[in-house]
Amino acid sequence: MLDELPGWVVDDAESVRREVEEWRGLTPAELWRLAELCARDALWAAKASGHGERVLSYQDPLPESTVQALARLRRQHGWGSDAS
Repeated sequence: MLDELPGWVVDDAESVRREVEEWRGLTPAELWRLAELCARDALWAAKASGHGERVLSYQDPLPESTVQALARLRRQHGWGSDAS
């Protein structure tokens, strides 16, 4: 076992700071451009996989807690009832 950690070991917060350093200080327009490029790459990968339609049509199922909350809100506001 080590008596002390190597000098390259840093805490989680410092590790994250180092990882995102190159993006700190970018303008919203610059960040948006990076997001567009990322989305374009993801779209290319989905289409190139041969399963593009299936990938692009997929929707994550709602958590059961969200389904229950939506049902409760609909009941409270009369949505979906015959009274509307």
